[in-house]
Amino acid sequence: MLTSACRSLMADAGAIVGPAVRSTGEVLDALMEGGVDAVIVDIEIDNETLLSLAAILEEAAVPFIFASRARTSRGGYCMNGDVGELRKAADALFGVAGISSTLH
Repeated sequence: MLTSACRSLMADAGAIVGPAVRSTGEVLDALMEGGVDAVIVDIEIDNETLLSLAAILEEAAVPFIFASRARTSRGGYCMNGDVGELRKAADALFGVAGISSTLH
């Protein structure tokens, strides 16, 4: 779901961008392995899976946001590589950054 520009900007800012997971089972596996600081959930998946993922991530106390590759009427954050949009997503996941923020 993340564009290559988005992945590059996130990596340049120091994030470790994991692979896309395709099922709730893969999400559970990743959480059990550890090292997951936050999750970006594609809003284009079905509603039942969205609800399941939200419950799993809330139980695991992992911050998450809903996003898509492009601006959509369904809401969520836009992960198209626009720095302003990435800043909004990062702020939502980790809190508003100070002046030393590396996402630029």
